[in-house]
Amino acid sequence: MDAGPASKLPTLGDRASQRGYTAIVNTRIPRETLLETAPPAVFASRLALREGNRKKPIYEIHKWWARRLGSVFRNLLISAATPSNQSSNGRFYKKQDLRELVVLDPFVGGGTTLVEAAKCNANVIGVDIDPVACFVTQKELEPIGEPALEEAFRYVESRAKERILKWYRTTLSDGSRGTVIHVFWVEIIKCPDCGIEAAGHPHYQLSRDPGRKRQAVFCARCGEVATIPLLRKQFTCSQCGEKTNIEQGPVEYGRYTCRCGEIHRISDLAANGRPLPKEIFALEVLRENGEERVFKKADPWDIALYTRARKILRRLRKIKAFLPPDEIPVKYRSDLRPISFGYRRYQELFNERQKLCLLTLASTIASVPNARAREFLAAAFSDALAANNMLCFYAFDYRKLTPLFGLHAYHRVSRPVENNVWGTEVGRGSFLKCYRKLIRAKSYARTAFEYRYARDTERPQRVFTGERIAPRVRKKIPTSRINGNYAVLLNQSSERLHTISSASIDLTLTDPPYYNNLAYSELADFFHVWLRRLGLRGYPAGRKRSTMARSLFVRREVMYAEQDHERFTAGLVRVFRECHRVVKPAGLMVFTFHHAEKEAWTALGRALYRSHFSITKVFPVRSEGQSQFHSDEGNLKWDAVFCCRRRIGYSGKKRPRGCLAIARIEGRAALAVARWRARLRRAGFDLGKSDEQSLKWAFVVEQACNSGVDPKVLLTRETERVAAGRDGREGNGEEEIKE
Repeated sequence: MDAGPASKLPTLGDRASQRGYTAIVNTRIPRETLLETAPPAVFASRLALREGNRKKPIYEIHKWWARRLGSVFRNLLISAATPSNQSSNGRFYKKQDLRELVVLDPFVGGGTTLVEAAKCNANVIGVDIDPVACFVTQKELEPIGEPALEEAFRYVESRAKERILKWYRTTLSDGSRGTVIHVFWVEIIKCPDCGIEAAGHPHYQLSRDPGRKRQAVFCARCGEVATIPLLRKQFTCSQCGEKTNIEQGPVEYGRYTCRCGEIHRISDLAANGRPLPKEIFALEVLRENGEERVFKKADPWDIALYTRARKILRRLRKIKAFLPPDEIPVKYRSDLRPISFGYRRYQELFNERQKLCLLTLASTIASVPNARAREFLAAAFSDALAANNMLCFYAFDYRKLTPLFGLHAYHRVSRPVENNVWGTEVGRGSFLKCYRKLIRAKSYARTAFEYRYARDTERPQRVFTGERIAPRVRKKIPTSRINGNYAVLLNQSSERLHTISSASIDLTLTDPPYYNNLAYSELADFFHVWLRRLGLRGYPAGRKRSTMARSLFVRREVMYAEQDHERFTAGLVRVFRECHRVVKPAGLMVFTFHHAEKEAWTALGRALYRSHFSITKVFPVRSEGQSQFHSDEGNLKWDAVFCCRRRIGYSGKKRPRGCLAIARIEGRAALAVARWRARLRRAGFDLGKSDEQSLKWAFVVEQACNSGVDPKVLLTRETERVAAGRDGREGNGEEEIKE
C-alpha cells in the first residue's frame, strides 16, 4: 500500500518550518531559492513570447515536438541556484558558472534542460526511452571542430551532390535551363460510382504574392501555368481557352465531389490498404542566374526524368540496404494516421526519386571516414527527412514547403510537394539547408548568446554571455572529479535509475510527458528506422520496433483510456520516486506541466502525492510564442511550474489521516489564479479560460499534496462542483474529505 504525504508540511516561505529540512551538504541549491520566493514569471514570459517564434540555432539541429523554450528553462535554472535574498536583476544576461551543480532531466525530449544547464557549466545527466531524443540531444551537446565538419561535408558533396541534382533539372519555355526547387504532385481519385478519374485539387492556385499583388495559377483542364492579379477569382487559359474558377477544386474538407455529382470521403477511397496514386503536374524552378523563381507546367521531359529515376532505383542493390523495410507499428498506436491513408511501411511515405536521392545521401554519409563528423551529418540527413517525403505541403503566401510534423502529427495532403533533396540557395528542409543549420548550431555552442528585446523595436539584440556548450560527453557517470563539466545520456526508462547514486543530484529540471497530447515515440519512429541503418556509434541499430509499448502515454480511445491512465500514473510515480531517491536532501525538483483535461492532472497529482515530495511553489509561465501552429483560441499557452522538495519526517510506513474542507481548498486555488491573472494583466498578458482552468488544477494539486489528500479525490469533487455551477469560493468547511 502506497503511503501518502504528511498532513503538516514545511513551507519554504515560513522560516520557522526550515528546521525540518536536512542541513545543506555539498549542494549548490540554496535553502531558500529565488525561484520559490520570487519566481521570474513575468520576465521569463516576456522572453518566451518572442523566443517561441525565433528559437536559438542550437535547437534547430533536428526536429523535436513541443520543445520547451530555452529562455524559460535558463530562467528556472538560474533562479533555482540563486538565494532568495539576492536580486535577479541582470543575471540572465551574465555568464553563469554552476560547475559544482549536477542537473538531471529524466525526460530529455528535445534536450532543452541539458543544453541550458551545460551552457551554465553545470554537469548534466539526461534519460530518455527514445533513442532519437538521446541522439539529437547528444549532437546538441557534443562539441566538434568546424574544419572537421566542413571536411566531412565536402566529402559528401563531391560524391553525392551531382548524383542528386541531375534528377532536378528542367528546361523552361524560353529554352533556358533551371534547377527544380519544388515538384507539385496531386492525388488521382477514381469515383467508385461512375469510374471517372480526376486530379484531387483543392483549388487551382500555386502561390500568392501579396506584396506584388500577383498569384500563380494553373488551368483546370490542361494544367498550363499563368500569373494573374491577386484579386481575380477566375481566368481563361491562353492555351486551351478553358475558364477556371480558381477556388473551386473538387476536394474540400476531406471530401471529393465527382463530375457525376457524387460526394465521397477521401479516407474511404484510400481504405483499401494502399495510398491514392499521385502524378506530377507543375514545378517551381530557379533560373540559371540563381535569382528568379518561376512556375511551369510539368512537360513530358519532366515526367520522363522521374520515370528514369524510378527504373534506376529498381536496379540498385548495394545502397538499398539503407532503405528501411520497417512496417509502421499498429499495436499501442494512439493515432492510426498515416496507416489510415493507406500506408503500411515507412518507405511508402517517399516517392521513388526521393528514395533514390536519400539512399545516395545515406550511403555516402555512412562512408565518411571521421566517425564523429559522420554522426553530425547523419543528424542533418535525418532532419531533412521531414521535408523530403510525400506528406509535405506548400505555404502559398511564403513560397515555402511545410515539412511533415509541422502540426505535431501525420496529415494527409491532397497536393504533396516534393523538395529538391540536395537543395538550392532558396527553399527549406533540403540536406544543404539542414547542414547549414548544423553549422549555425555549433557556432552558437562556441559563442552562446541570449536575445534582448527592446520595446521600441521588433528586431532582437544578441547579448553574448561568454558561455559555451562543450561538455565532455561520457557513457557513464564519473565517480571522481574531472576537469570541466560532463554530460551523460542514458537511453532507457527513468522508472529505474539504477546507475545514478542516491542523494547525488542537486536539481531535477524536466518537462514530463503530457498525458495524451503527444505520442513522441510514435512520431520519432519515422526518423529511427533510418538512423538505425547508418552504422552510428552507440545508436541502437538492433532496436527494430518503436518504444511506444514502454512510453508513458494515454491513448484517447475509450477501450484503452482507463488501462493507459493507470499505467501512466504508475509509471510517473516510479519516475518521481526515483527522482526523490537521487536528489540530495536539500535538492530541488522543478518541472513544467499543462493540460486541458482533469484526468491528466489527476495522474500528475497522484504521482506527486505518492512520491513523497512537498510542493513549495507553483506559478505560471508562457510556453508558446505568438505565431505558433497550436496557438489558436482555446489552446493552452501557459505552463504551470512546480517546485518540489524532498519531504522530511516521513517514514514510508504509515498513511497519515486527516480531513480538508473542499470549499476551502477550491477557494485557495481560485484565489491564487485570480492573483496571478491580475499580476499578468498588469504586465500586459492575458490568461485564456482554458489556461485559467489548467492553472487552477495546478494549484489544487499543490494544496492537496501539501495537505495530505489524494488529488484524485479532490479533483473529482472539484469537477463535480464546477459542473453543478458552484463558484469554488472559500466556505465554512461543512463539506469535508476524510482520509
